[in-house]
Amino acid sequence: METVWLIDATAYKKEISQELLAIKEDYFKIKAYVRKQRIGAHVRPVQRTFSTGLLRIATLLHRIGYEVQYYHLNDFLEQNMAELAKGCPDIAAFGCVCPTVPICGNLAEKIKSRYPAAITVIGGAHVNVALNQTIKKFPCFDRYSFGYDKEAAGRVIGREIHEEMEDEPYVDYSILPYSLNEYDINIFTTLGCPFRCAYCQDGQMPYLEQRLDGGLGMIQGQLTPGKLVHFFDSTLGYCESRLFEVCKALHALKHKFILSCDIRAEFLTERTLKVLEDAGFREIRVGLETADRRVLEKNNRKILPDTVMDKIKLVRENSGLYLTLYTVSGLPGFTLETYRKNQEIYRYLLETRSVDEIKNAQYVPYPRDDMDLAGKGVIRMEEKWENYDRQSYPVYETKELTRQQIWKGFLDTARTINRAWLKGWGLDSVDELGNEELYPEYIVGNYLKKKV
Repeated sequence: METVWLIDATAYKKEISQELLAIKEDYFKIKAYVRKQRIGAHVRPVQRTFSTGLLRIATLLHRIGYEVQYYHLNDFLEQNMAELAKGCPDIAAFGCVCPTVPICGNLAEKIKSRYPAAITVIGGAHVNVALNQTIKKFPCFDRYSFGYDKEAAGRVIGREIHEEMEDEPYVDYSILPYSLNEYDINIFTTLGCPFRCAYCQDGQMPYLEQRLDGGLGMIQGQLTPGKLVHFFDSTLGYCESRLFEVCKALHALKHKFILSCDIRAEFLTERTLKVLEDAGFREIRVGLETADRRVLEKNNRKILPDTVMDKIKLVRENSGLYLTLYTVSGLPGFTLETYRKNQEIYRYLLETRSVDEIKNAQYVPYPRDDMDLAGKGVIRMEEKWENYDRQSYPVYETKELTRQQIWKGFLDTARTINRAWLKGWGLDSVDELGNEELYPEYIVGNYLKKKV
């Protein structure tokens, strides 16, 4: 029986600047307070995640006779490989995101040094959209895996998988090295996205449809009541009609979890809000990205700020849902005026409690095959993929802004969000929150505890 190591490198630790560290610590202290007020008592995140896609590959390989061992990248980096791993791998495969590809390249070379006969493989979402660049930049791997399920698993083992398998279970959670309650649960009903925003790679991913309940029904008996479960479809259900089917399936589970999901503003109606709440959703996350209409049009974003603002009002008037707004700093076309306009809108939304939270990330021009960034005015200034991270100093500049201006705009926006968030709850300073702990979101354990 061949042994396959699957190393989940979709989560990683990252050092951030002291300046951003201080801002983020305040952010997560405020978040802990606000969620307590709005959502009430719930099982808090545990700051450990797993890749559902990689676990599906693990399940397939296990069911056709391979001995599968599933590891997390952070465990490999923090412990001695020889002590952590069991036996000798015939195949060592990494499921990566862009910043972890170089780290996995180094680990692959160490594995080959210790186990010369082992075959090393790299795969993951980034390889799906930047296969040629990955092969060119990291030729140290023996194989490159892309696609989903049988296709991806076949590329790991070097042959097509023709075995017929029943659908159940499509994910075997017992393969994971920790119990399910030791993970934050992120599941999906579809992969891919019906929209083609220029700054997002989800629209480049092949469409994959899964169980309507995301597999929650299979594991609900193993989870603590009150646990947070997030559906990370680009937009829940992919389309409006399937969204209703998803909510119907979740409602039928009669579960006791706190659900959240990403959803496009286009799909928000009074009916949608009702079925979401009936299904057990307590939080929805909606993308505004920026308040600058011109920037959104430049980046092929179809839904514009006025429509999103109308949908925010609809949510507030017709539901009790915790509303999180996604925003992105530094998109192609940003100017100093864009930052000013964004901060003005974010202040209004938080001070009036029109939204409960604003997540602001730094735009990252991830390497992709067949994408002309220069045509969008983006100039890459950094070739090290480990620096392609949404909480790090920008790896690019644009025709309009230098790297320093982009970074300053990101930090100023983050400070504006914190101040407005406090003001919306009648607070002048984060010190008024007393000994409130940081909300234990993934970023807290993986970024904020490692100071530069």
